[in-house]
Amino acid sequence: MKSKATVFLSSALLCAAFAATAADEPTSSKTAIAAIAESTSAILQGDSARALAALEATPATEFLGKDADYRACMLERYHARKPVLTTSSIEDPFLRGVLDDYQDYWWRSLAAPAQRDKQEAALLAKLHKRLGASAVKATNMDEIEPVLQTQLEQHGYHAQLGRTPPLRELMVWRKQDTRMYDVQLPEGPYSVRVELLDDFVSRGWMAYGRCDRGSAGGWATDKALYAVVGRYTQGLDSEEFRVVFLGHETQHFADQNAFPGMASWELEYRAKLVELAQGREVSAKRLDYMLTAQSDDMNSPHTYANKRVVADLTRRLGKSPDAVSIDELQAAARDQLLADTRERKAKAPGTADAK
Repeated sequence: MKSKATVFLSSALLCAAFAATAADEPTSSKTAIAAIAESTSAILQGDSARALAALEATPATEFLGKDADYRACMLERYHARKPVLTTSSIEDPFLRGVLDDYQDYWWRSLAAPAQRDKQEAALLAKLHKRLGASAVKATNMDEIEPVLQTQLEQHGYHAQLGRTPPLRELMVWRKQDTRMYDVQLPEGPYSVRVELLDDFVSRGWMAYGRCDRGSAGGWATDKALYAVVGRYTQGLDSEEFRVVFLGHETQHFADQNAFPGMASWELEYRAKLVELAQGREVSAKRLDYMLTAQSDDMNSPHTYANKRVVADLTRRLGKSPDAVSIDELQAAARDQLLADTRERKAKAPGTADAK
């Protein structure tokens, strides 16, 4: 699989902080749950110090069960004086070394967002040393990643590289199967090829950054969709998979072909509208995520898109989107998507309104 310079990862199951609590799992306080949501938003924006501040502002006694484990792991990971590596169980020395390089980069970049470029340069230098003569002509990450991907494939692994804003990505898995799906989007049907990925060794920086409390559910290119099978605990026939993955990612697929060059946040904005237009069982959880994980930073496309979606739906509805019925929410999200499409077509080259 060819690496892409920018990876449009699905927000599918991105935030386990918003998942329903199991019946036998003790329930944390509302303050603790809000703190976890805030820490998630901070990590997605690439800032572990802000995530720690959110978690430490609430007493540890208010976090129960898996929430308490998450808080403890986050405090241990980001109060450490040096990067915490989680690769000791990997037997392949080449893969273990590569993941060590990436986890070191992720930890340092999250701890000091202003030094991301410096840490990326350090990662490039480490990869040059690790790959040797095969990477001698590579002058930047986009050039060295295909060399790394080839090496990983020779060791028996599939990989997704590129950038999942704001950090460089490395997801690694062993198993991959292909299936075709017919997907009905608000603007028409699409037939898409889906690569079903399983047996993961690394779920990428978003999982590492949050002590494996959830991860991206997949991504899209202009050729196919890629699904992280293990993230869909209700199965591939569930609404969760059909809406949060297939609907979301097929909208990416359609938009990358219809409107080349869209910014990452624009792709996420439109895909999130599709989720709200089509979801019923998952709607409350997805909307809660969009309401609580927001930012003004375009380099954090998920959280920036969340803010734009909520703001635009609030204007359209005349009230907050969590204050209306599911039918009203679905209709408003669909109408907002169609309005956005009309505006994009009007501005496209060759139209009367194009600039």
